[in-house]
Amino acid sequence: MKTKKKQILFEKVITSILLLFIAIEIIAECLQYNLSFIPYRPVVGSLILGLYLLKTEKRNNLFLIVFILLILTSIFILSSYMPSLIFGLVGIIIHRILIMYYIIKLNMVKDFVPILIAIVPFIFLFSYLLSVADEIPKHSYYPLVVQNILVSMLAGLILSNHYMNQNSNTAWLSIFGLLSTALYFTVFIEKCFLSNLPPTYFNPLGMLLFATSYFSFYKFVIHAEQSKTNLDNLKIQELNTIQSLKKINYS
Repeated sequence: MKTKKKQILFEKVITSILLLFIAIEIIAECLQYNLSFIPYRPVVGSLILGLYLLKTEKRNNLFLIVFILLILTSIFILSSYMPSLIFGLVGIIIHRILIMYYIIKLNMVKDFVPILIAIVPFIFLFSYLLSVADEIPKHSYYPLVVQNILVSMLAGLILSNHYMNQNSNTAWLSIFGLLSTALYFTVFIEKCFLSNLPPTYFNPLGMLLFATSYFSFYKFVIHAEQSKTNLDNLKIQELNTIQSLKKINYS
């Protein structure tokens, strides 16, 4: 009991630190205070990872890999050194693929036709925006194409899940899909159409979307794990009941 209370207390403390850190960073960005010495995305990712390690009943290595990769990728893209940026880009691609695999695994997706249909409008939207953008450097074009495809696949996967797999986890997954797509859309518009504007126009929004989207993903995973644990316990109880009834009948 004491251990459970300590766990809840630590969870509240880390959540409070996370919210306070996000608020301070966003306010500082809006007021143009330089806090670049504190890496925002790696810190947010580390705090959410800490929350997961406290909250989860059965640690999933895939979640650890996804968030460690997120933290490392966020560190790589802070550098202006080209090899670091390449590592960061490759890390982002792998990260998005792992998230999609994780969602499919947790929701036990078997029918991929609705996903393919749901991907189409997102592919069309991002392809159109890419075709009319004037400020894209040549070396960024193909990485953007890959990112457009991956984000469209992720958005299509979550949109199809919203309609095909109604359960207690749907809300958190839908929130994650909405926020992560909005984050990519914001960055895409900023870099490709409005790069002449100062960072204070988009950075606070991007920071908020980043933190809330991955917090939503953490909540989705926790709820999915708890649902699976409850289902497994229910099956065990049913088996025990059947075995008890058999023993009574034999006696």
